[in-house]
Amino acid sequence: MKYRFPFTPFPNGWFRVAASDELPSGTVKSLHYFGKNLVLFRTEKGIPHILDAHCPHLGANLAYGGKVKGETIQCPFHGWCFNGEGSCTNIPYANKILPKARMHNWQVKEVNGSIFTYYHAEGKPPDWEIPEFPEYTSQDWVPFRAFQRWQIRSHVQEINENGIDIFHAPLVHPQQTKEIENDGIKVEGSVLRYFINHTYNLFWAARMAGQEVAGPHEITYYGLGCAVNRVVVKPMELQYLFMFLSTPIDEEYIELNGVFSMKKVWNEPITQLLTLKAIREGRNTISQDIPIWENKAYRNQPALCDSEGAIAQYRHWASQFYRGNTS
Repeated sequence: MKYRFPFTPFPNGWFRVAASDELPSGTVKSLHYFGKNLVLFRTEKGIPHILDAHCPHLGANLAYGGKVKGETIQCPFHGWCFNGEGSCTNIPYANKILPKARMHNWQVKEVNGSIFTYYHAEGKPPDWEIPEFPEYTSQDWVPFRAFQRWQIRSHVQEINENGIDIFHAPLVHPQQTKEIENDGIKVEGSVLRYFINHTYNLFWAARMAGQEVAGPHEITYYGLGCAVNRVVVKPMELQYLFMFLSTPIDEEYIELNGVFSMKKVWNEPITQLLTLKAIREGRNTISQDIPIWENKAYRNQPALCDSEGAIAQYRHWASQFYRGNTS
């Protein structure tokens, strides 16, 4: 079967592999991303690590029956122990550890309530980071909440391009979007910021009172794995944060995770009500996009209108994450 895209399914960058609260200290989790079986574990000191899943001894998968022992993970087959760097630290029945008794380890970063790993086709270390967002630690914002996980037949670049392609929104998402305008792009290395002015079909009561429901919408991309939508809705002065984290599973599928927060409003019941309303809308919006993502053809040289230049800018920016990547 011919591959759908003219670039590798595995671009370089940081990608989410788990929510922090999915991995208490001393626990082990099986992962499958980038076409590989991996094992994620959190040591007794609370540090997360990722290794290739299969033991270099006789191939057992450490994610199935492996146990955390202090700052190491123990293979369930023969009890060999490996630290977070992939080095074997103990073989119960041997006095000497062979140099080749090691496992490939992955760069890990835990930030904003998620655990990320860094993929690079040539094994190079990261040269940029995903920062901690001010909303995550602010007492004025509700705690970050993972609200949905989707498995989609697409590519992480396509998922993110959807945010740049604003002109599909009034047609595909009419319950949400009335009008939408491009207010410019700013590129800073691995970070791209896209500024939008959004007029909504939401908040029926305000619209019936003759008030236009609108506001600025900024999307910040940290590589191709992390997209943060910051939305202000006027005249209510509501502030929302939607984070969409996309990770390649294999050559056909990606995983998309939605995370939500909002600035607290007048009281807790109203904040909770607005939270549930926003999450429901976020789920609905993605469900409307999925059939298009899974069945569209990628046009390498699309016939873009003069108002769609942001798509070309986005694709030029995204090309940096394939440098040295020929897999």
